[in-house]
Amino acid sequence: MVAARAAIRKAEVASGEASRYPQPLMGEIRMPTLAIVVPCLDEAANLDTLLPQLHEVLRGIAVTSAVFVIDGGSSDDSAAVAERHGATVIQQRGTGYGGAIKTAFEDIDAEWLLTLDADCSHRPAIVRYLFAMRESADIVIASRYIREGHAEMPFTRQLLSRILNRTFRTILDLDIHDLSSGYRLYRRAAISKLDLRYTTYAFLQETLVKAYCEGYQVREIPFHYHPRRHGRSHAQLVRFARDYLATLRGMWRLRNSIESADYDNRAFNSRIWLQKYWQRSRYRHIVRFIGDASRVLDAGCGSTQILNGAPEAVGMDILRRKLRFMRRPGRQLVAGSTNALPFADEAFQVVISSQVIEHIPEQDAVFEELVRCIEPGGRLILGTPDYGGWQWPLIEKAYAFFKPTGYAEEHITHYTFDSLTTRLEEMGLIIEDHAYIMKGELIIAARKPG
Repeated sequence: MVAARAAIRKAEVASGEASRYPQPLMGEIRMPTLAIVVPCLDEAANLDTLLPQLHEVLRGIAVTSAVFVIDGGSSDDSAAVAERHGATVIQQRGTGYGGAIKTAFEDIDAEWLLTLDADCSHRPAIVRYLFAMRESADIVIASRYIREGHAEMPFTRQLLSRILNRTFRTILDLDIHDLSSGYRLYRRAAISKLDLRYTTYAFLQETLVKAYCEGYQVREIPFHYHPRRHGRSHAQLVRFARDYLATLRGMWRLRNSIESADYDNRAFNSRIWLQKYWQRSRYRHIVRFIGDASRVLDAGCGSTQILNGAPEAVGMDILRRKLRFMRRPGRQLVAGSTNALPFADEAFQVVISSQVIEHIPEQDAVFEELVRCIEPGGRLILGTPDYGGWQWPLIEKAYAFFKPTGYAEEHITHYTFDSLTTRLEEMGLIIEDHAYIMKGELIIAARKPG
């Protein structure tokens, strides 16, 4: 941050020619709302064309803005050209494209950061479109590969790009068509929380996958990519592909772990038949037990389909990434813990706790809190694996073998039908119904007397 402010002061006292351009950073530490970030390595000729166009576009956007050139050690006069056109130059730390963008994330404290290439392949006017979409997502991508998008590039390069993007999209189950586009708008508050490690162009995929796994919203708008104006591309296709494939291996494990915000949501539509069957069976039983209740709490909602099947329900979870993923207009979501539910006594007709109690130590407070929030005559729906038979232990071992990033190691408390029904009855609840999924997962419906 100190480096950025020093560079800003330097830009403010630059040559008189720079005064032709907007100077939105007047003051000691003030940062813009929108920062345009241009990674640069020996792009003096292109910057001479690009930067005046950028300033012209920014004049039409009614927020404070500034242009930052992240110089990766140029041997030409790129830095001098940038300063002459009113841009702030920051010397890149680290190597590669990822090093340049990480330098920008660390040094520029703007609300929004918009990245584009310095080679004039990205028409600056698209800045307006990207920024106009800022409230709809945390990352907005100018995409070559969605409807109305287009790319003018050599056949070999375009073919490789399309294959790599389709491979990532399919294997990682991402609803993104252009993962390698560097023309993006980032909400800094979201991206600054991600643990980003790659320094090559693979940084682009890493950012999207980790943002997805944290529940942040990603959106694409159509974009036409043009050939670079001057010089040669710094990307090497073979290395480019190798880095992407190495990234794919690392991101696959994260994408398919329970750490991913949409883990349960994806399981509902999984390509693995057993996983899809299990999720949909659980969904059917719980929705049936909810019945016609109008005040429902799903305590530990995760990213399941229950909030779609019972839209009257309030979703609560301790993991904010799950809640970020489940955001929808009008949906009621609350961050909270089952140990201390943030609701009034007897606030709900039905309280659901599905696939939660096996993940936390057995304690009276959890059950007392769930029962406290149910009105007299209301119902508790409790779902957990049944360790009393041979079915679930066998399934869990198979799950640990075939999907080691899944839930198998997360179950620290083991319940059986007898132990769970006994505990509920001791709390005064009346067991009304129960259901099994392949004799492994137990779902109990118990009524609170009243």
